[in-house]
Amino acid sequence: MGLGVSPSPSLWVKDPSGSRGSKPPTKRINIKILSHRDNLQRLVAGDIYEVGECGQGEDGRHEVDRVYVIKNGKRPLLIDSGSRIYRTSIMKSIEDILDGQTPEVLFLSHTELPHAGNVRALGDRWPGLTVVVSELVLAYLELPRYKEIKKLVYIPAGTERAFAGRELEFMNAILRDQTTSQWILDYKTGTMFSSDAFGYYHLPGKCELFNDEKGGATREVDMMDFHRNAFGYLRWVIPERFNETIDKVFENRDIKIIAPIHGNPIRSDINDHVAMLKRIIKRLRAESLGQTPVLTAVERGGRKK
Repeated sequence: MGLGVSPSPSLWVKDPSGSRGSKPPTKRINIKILSHRDNLQRLVAGDIYEVGECGQGEDGRHEVDRVYVIKNGKRPLLIDSGSRIYRTSIMKSIEDILDGQTPEVLFLSHTELPHAGNVRALGDRWPGLTVVVSELVLAYLELPRYKEIKKLVYIPAGTERAFAGRELEFMNAILRDQTTSQWILDYKTGTMFSSDAFGYYHLPGKCELFNDEKGGATREVDMMDFHRNAFGYLRWVIPERFNETIDKVFENRDIKIIAPIHGNPIRSDINDHVAMLKRIIKRLRAESLGQTPVLTAVERGGRKK
Protein backbone atom coordinates (compact mmCIF):
# COMPACT_ATOMS: atom_id res chain seq x y z
CA MET A 1 0.00 0.00 0.00
CA GLY A 2 1.18 3.54 0.57
CA LEU A 3 0.22 4.61 -2.93
CA GLY A 4 -0.96 8.16 -3.40
CA VAL A 5 -3.94 7.44 -5.64
CA SER A 6 -4.87 10.56 -7.54
CA PRO A 7 -7.17 11.29 -10.48
CA SER A 8 -5.27 11.95 -13.69
CA PRO A 9 -6.19 14.44 -16.41
CA SER A 10 -7.45 11.47 -18.49
CA LEU A 11 -10.47 11.21 -16.18
CA TRP A 12 -11.97 14.39 -17.57
CA VAL A 13 -13.60 15.23 -20.88
CA LYS A 14 -11.34 17.57 -22.82
CA ASP A 15 -13.98 20.14 -23.69
CA PRO A 16 -16.51 20.95 -20.94
CA SER A 17 -18.57 23.07 -23.33
CA GLY A 18 -21.22 22.67 -25.98
CA SER A 19 -22.39 19.08 -26.49
CA ARG A 20 -19.84 17.62 -24.11
CA GLY A 21 -21.49 18.29 -20.82
CA SER A 22 -22.14 22.00 -20.39
CA LYS A 23 -25.68 21.54 -19.15
CA PRO A 24 -25.81 22.89 -15.58
CA PRO A 25 -26.57 20.48 -12.75
CA THR A 26 -30.26 20.00 -12.03
CA LYS A 27 -32.25 19.47 -8.86
CA ARG A 28 -29.76 21.44 -6.81
CA ILE A 29 -30.65 21.32 -3.12
CA ASN A 30 -30.28 24.53 -1.15
CA ILE A 31 -29.22 23.60 2.37
CA LYS A 32 -29.64 26.45 4.81
CA ILE A 33 -29.56 26.25 8.57
CA LEU A 34 -33.25 26.61 9.24
CA SER A 35 -33.00 24.56 12.41
CA HIS A 36 -30.48 22.15 13.84
CA ARG A 37 -29.88 19.30 16.26
CA ASP A 38 -26.83 19.50 18.48
CA ASN A 39 -24.76 17.24 20.72
CA LEU A 40 -24.83 14.30 18.30
CA GLN A 41 -22.21 11.96 19.70
CA ARG A 42 -21.95 8.19 19.39
CA LEU A 43 -19.45 5.36 19.47
CA VAL A 44 -18.76 4.33 15.87
CA ALA A 45 -16.58 1.25 16.42
CA GLY A 46 -13.55 0.30 18.47
CA ASP A 47 -12.32 3.53 20.05
CA ILE A 48 -13.71 5.92 17.42
CA TYR A 49 -16.47 8.37 18.31
CA GLU A 50 -18.41 10.86 16.20
CA VAL A 51 -19.66 14.27 17.28
CA GLY A 52 -21.38 17.04 15.38
CA GLU A 53 -24.57 18.87 14.53
CA CYS A 54 -27.33 18.63 11.93
CA GLY A 55 -28.75 21.49 9.89
CA GLN A 56 -32.14 21.26 8.18
CA GLY A 57 -32.43 22.32 4.57
CA GLU A 58 -35.28 23.96 2.70
CA ASP A 59 -36.54 20.62 1.42
CA GLY A 60 -36.75 19.22 4.95
CA ARG A 61 -33.72 16.97 4.76
CA HIS A 62 -30.74 17.34 7.07
CA GLU A 63 -26.99 17.66 6.49
CA VAL A 64 -24.64 16.72 9.30
CA ASP A 65 -21.22 18.19 10.04
CA ARG A 66 -19.00 15.64 11.77
CA VAL A 67 -15.80 15.56 13.81
CA TYR A 68 -14.29 12.20 14.72
CA VAL A 69 -12.50 11.48 18.00
CA ILE A 70 -10.11 8.52 18.24
CA LYS A 71 -9.50 7.76 21.93
CA ASN A 72 -6.26 5.89 21.13
CA GLY A 73 -5.56 4.85 24.68
CA LYS A 74 -4.52 7.99 26.48
CA ARG A 75 -3.30 9.76 23.33
CA PRO A 76 -6.45 11.02 21.56
CA LEU A 77 -6.60 12.09 17.93
CA LEU A 78 -9.11 14.30 16.12
CA ILE A 79 -10.27 14.11 12.49
CA ASP A 80 -11.36 17.57 11.28
CA SER A 81 -12.51 20.37 13.56
CA GLY A 82 -16.06 21.07 12.38
CA SER A 83 -17.86 24.26 11.47
CA ARG A 84 -17.55 27.37 13.60
CA ILE A 85 -21.34 27.64 13.36
CA TYR A 86 -21.53 24.62 15.66
CA ARG A 87 -18.50 25.50 17.79
CA THR A 88 -20.13 25.48 21.22
CA SER A 89 -21.69 22.04 20.98
CA ILE A 90 -18.75 20.48 19.10
CA MET A 91 -16.25 21.66 21.69
CA LYS A 92 -18.47 20.42 24.51
CA SER A 93 -18.94 17.02 22.88
CA ILE A 94 -15.20 16.61 22.31
CA GLU A 95 -14.49 17.47 25.93
CA ASP A 96 -17.18 15.04 27.11
CA ILE A 97 -15.63 12.18 25.16
CA LEU A 98 -12.05 13.03 26.13
CA ASP A 99 -13.06 13.15 29.81
CA GLY A 100 -10.04 15.19 30.87
CA GLN A 101 -7.55 13.78 28.37
CA THR A 102 -5.60 16.04 26.02
CA PRO A 103 -5.73 15.41 22.26
CA GLU A 104 -2.30 15.12 20.68
CA VAL A 105 -3.03 15.52 16.96
CA LEU A 106 -5.69 17.15 14.78
CA PHE A 107 -5.83 15.85 11.19
CA LEU A 108 -7.52 18.08 8.63
CA SER A 109 -9.03 16.45 5.56
CA HIS A 110 -8.86 19.93 3.97
CA THR A 111 -9.15 23.55 4.99
CA GLU A 112 -12.70 24.45 3.98
CA LEU A 113 -14.52 26.04 6.92
CA PRO A 114 -16.91 23.14 7.69
CA HIS A 115 -13.76 21.10 8.28
CA ALA A 116 -11.28 23.65 9.67
CA GLY A 117 -13.63 26.13 11.30
CA ASN A 118 -12.59 25.31 14.85
CA VAL A 119 -8.82 24.97 14.48
CA ARG A 120 -8.39 28.19 16.44
CA ALA A 121 -10.72 27.10 19.25
CA LEU A 122 -9.05 23.71 19.57
CA GLY A 123 -5.60 25.31 19.58
CA ASP A 124 -6.66 27.76 22.27
CA ARG A 125 -8.06 24.96 24.41
CA TRP A 126 -5.07 22.63 23.91
CA PRO A 127 -2.02 24.75 22.96
CA GLY A 128 0.22 21.70 22.43
CA LEU A 129 -2.00 20.29 19.69
CA THR A 130 -0.20 19.16 16.53
CA VAL A 131 -2.07 19.98 13.30
CA VAL A 132 -1.48 17.67 10.31
CA VAL A 133 -2.40 18.81 6.80
CA SER A 134 -1.70 17.82 3.21
CA GLU A 135 1.65 19.04 1.91
CA LEU A 136 -0.32 21.01 -0.70
CA VAL A 137 -1.94 23.28 1.88
CA LEU A 138 -0.83 26.92 1.94
CA ALA A 139 -1.25 27.22 5.68
CA TYR A 140 -0.42 30.93 5.89
CA LEU A 141 -3.46 31.57 3.66
CA GLU A 142 -5.82 28.78 4.62
CA LEU A 143 -5.55 28.18 8.37
CA PRO A 144 -6.87 30.51 11.07
CA ARG A 145 -4.09 32.08 13.14
CA TYR A 146 -1.45 30.11 11.24
CA LYS A 147 1.43 31.81 13.07
CA GLU A 148 0.11 30.59 16.41
CA ILE A 149 0.06 26.91 15.42
CA LYS A 150 3.23 25.75 17.14
CA LYS A 151 3.27 22.26 15.66
CA LEU A 152 2.24 22.06 12.01
CA VAL A 153 3.07 18.91 10.02
CA TYR A 154 2.74 18.63 6.25
CA ILE A 155 2.05 15.10 5.03
CA PRO A 156 2.60 13.91 1.43
CA ALA A 157 -0.04 11.77 -0.26
CA GLY A 158 0.90 8.11 -0.21
CA THR A 159 2.45 8.33 3.26
CA GLU A 160 2.05 5.62 5.87
CA ARG A 161 2.96 7.04 9.25
CA ALA A 162 2.28 6.60 12.95
CA PHE A 163 1.05 9.53 15.03
CA ALA A 164 0.76 9.01 18.78
CA GLY A 165 1.47 5.34 18.07
CA ARG A 166 -1.46 5.01 15.63
CA GLU A 167 -0.68 3.70 12.13
CA LEU A 168 -2.41 5.74 9.43
CA GLU A 169 -2.32 6.04 5.65
CA PHE A 170 -2.82 9.36 3.88
CA MET A 171 -4.27 9.36 0.36
CA ASN A 172 -5.14 11.97 -2.21
CA ALA A 173 -8.91 12.25 -2.12
CA ILE A 174 -10.38 10.89 -5.34
CA LEU A 175 -13.42 13.10 -4.82
CA ARG A 176 -12.39 16.53 -3.60
CA ASP A 177 -13.67 20.06 -3.42
CA GLN A 178 -10.16 21.39 -2.78
CA THR A 179 -6.87 20.30 -4.32
CA THR A 180 -5.58 19.74 -0.78
CA SER A 181 -8.27 17.21 0.22
CA GLN A 182 -7.03 13.92 1.65
CA TRP A 183 -8.54 10.65 2.81
CA ILE A 184 -7.14 9.05 5.95
CA LEU A 185 -7.20 5.32 6.70
CA ASP A 186 -6.88 4.05 10.27
CA TYR A 187 -5.30 0.60 10.05
CA LYS A 188 -6.39 -0.51 13.52
CA THR A 189 -10.13 -0.28 12.86
CA GLY A 190 -10.15 -0.26 9.04
CA THR A 191 -11.90 3.11 9.09
CA MET A 192 -11.40 5.41 6.11
CA PHE A 193 -12.19 9.04 6.87
CA SER A 194 -13.44 10.13 3.45
CA SER A 195 -13.93 13.87 3.91
CA ASP A 196 -16.85 14.94 1.67
CA ALA A 197 -16.95 11.74 -0.39
CA PHE A 198 -19.71 9.25 0.45
CA GLY A 199 -21.60 12.05 2.18
CA TYR A 200 -25.38 12.13 2.04
CA TYR A 201 -28.41 14.03 3.25
CA HIS A 202 -30.86 12.30 5.58
CA LEU A 203 -34.46 12.57 6.68
CA PRO A 204 -35.53 14.07 10.02
CA GLY A 205 -35.36 11.55 12.81
CA LYS A 206 -32.41 9.69 11.29
CA CYS A 207 -29.65 12.01 12.47
CA GLU A 208 -27.88 9.42 14.60
CA LEU A 209 -28.64 6.20 12.73
CA PHE A 210 -25.90 4.10 11.17
CA ASN A 211 -26.64 2.27 7.92
CA ASP A 212 -26.64 -1.11 9.69
CA GLU A 213 -29.36 -0.04 12.12
CA LYS A 214 -33.12 -0.26 11.54
CA GLY A 215 -34.25 2.69 9.46
CA GLY A 216 -30.70 3.88 8.80
CA ALA A 217 -30.11 2.50 5.30
CA THR A 218 -28.41 4.97 2.96
CA ARG A 219 -30.81 6.22 0.29
CA GLU A 220 -29.20 6.57 -3.12
CA VAL A 221 -31.15 9.75 -3.91
CA ASP A 222 -29.71 11.41 -0.78
CA MET A 223 -26.14 10.49 -1.70
CA MET A 224 -26.66 11.55 -5.31
CA ASP A 225 -28.11 14.94 -4.40
CA PHE A 226 -25.25 15.56 -1.97
CA HIS A 227 -22.58 14.69 -4.56
CA ARG A 228 -24.30 16.81 -7.20
CA ASN A 229 -24.03 19.78 -4.85
CA ALA A 230 -20.58 19.09 -3.41
CA PHE A 231 -18.81 18.10 -6.63
CA GLY A 232 -20.27 20.07 -9.52
CA TYR A 233 -17.45 18.93 -11.80
CA LEU A 234 -18.77 15.34 -11.84
CA ARG A 235 -20.84 16.25 -14.89
CA TRP A 236 -17.56 16.50 -16.81
CA VAL A 237 -15.79 13.30 -15.78
CA ILE A 238 -15.32 10.15 -17.85
CA PRO A 239 -17.22 7.82 -15.51
CA GLU A 240 -15.52 4.55 -16.47
CA ARG A 241 -12.02 5.90 -15.82
CA PHE A 242 -13.07 7.75 -12.71
CA ASN A 243 -14.71 4.64 -11.27
CA GLU A 244 -11.63 2.55 -12.04
CA THR A 245 -9.66 4.97 -9.89
CA ILE A 246 -12.17 4.59 -7.05
CA ASP A 247 -11.86 0.80 -7.33
CA LYS A 248 -8.10 1.03 -6.86
CA VAL A 249 -8.59 2.61 -3.45
CA PHE A 250 -10.59 -0.36 -2.20
CA GLU A 251 -8.87 -3.24 -4.00
CA ASN A 252 -5.87 -3.70 -1.74
CA ARG A 253 -7.06 -2.11 1.47
CA ASP A 254 -9.07 -3.67 4.26
CA ILE A 255 -11.65 -0.90 4.59
CA LYS A 256 -14.35 -1.93 7.05
CA ILE A 257 -15.94 1.49 7.72
CA ILE A 258 -16.31 4.62 5.59
CA ALA A 259 -16.59 7.74 7.75
CA PRO A 260 -17.70 10.83 5.80
CA ILE A 261 -17.82 14.26 7.40
CA HIS A 262 -21.29 15.01 6.01
CA GLY A 263 -23.01 11.75 6.85
CA ASN A 264 -22.99 9.02 9.46
CA PRO A 265 -20.33 6.31 9.17
CA ILE A 266 -21.08 3.44 6.79
CA ARG A 267 -20.39 0.39 8.96
CA SER A 268 -21.51 -2.44 6.67
CA ASP A 269 -22.04 -3.32 3.00
CA ILE A 270 -18.97 -1.37 1.90
CA ASN A 271 -18.99 -2.89 -1.60
CA ASP A 272 -22.65 -1.95 -2.05
CA HIS A 273 -21.90 1.67 -1.15
CA VAL A 274 -18.93 1.79 -3.50
CA ALA A 275 -21.20 0.45 -6.25
CA MET A 276 -23.78 3.10 -5.30
CA LEU A 277 -21.19 5.85 -5.63
CA LYS A 278 -20.10 4.52 -9.02
CA ARG A 279 -23.71 4.52 -10.24
CA ILE A 280 -24.03 8.10 -9.06
CA ILE A 281 -20.90 9.12 -10.96
CA LYS A 282 -22.39 7.66 -14.15
CA ARG A 283 -25.80 9.17 -13.57
CA LEU A 284 -24.50 12.67 -12.93
CA ARG A 285 -22.50 12.60 -16.16
CA ALA A 286 -25.46 11.21 -18.11
CA GLU A 287 -27.77 13.77 -16.51
CA SER A 288 -25.65 16.60 -17.89
CA LEU A 289 -26.01 15.10 -21.38
CA GLY A 290 -29.71 14.34 -21.12
CA GLN A 291 -29.00 10.60 -21.35
CA THR A 292 -29.70 7.42 -19.39
CA PRO A 293 -26.53 5.82 -17.97
CA VAL A 294 -25.49 2.29 -18.91
CA LEU A 295 -24.71 0.39 -15.70
CA THR A 296 -22.66 -2.77 -15.29
CA ALA A 297 -24.08 -5.80 -13.47
CA VAL A 298 -22.01 -4.96 -10.39
CA GLU A 299 -23.19 -1.35 -10.44
CA ARG A 300 -26.81 -2.46 -10.73
CA GLY A 301 -26.57 -5.15 -8.09
CA GLY A 302 -24.03 -3.70 -5.68
CA ARG A 303 -21.90 -6.31 -3.97
CA LYS A 304 -19.19 -8.08 -5.92
CA LYS A 305 -19.58 -11.87 -5.92
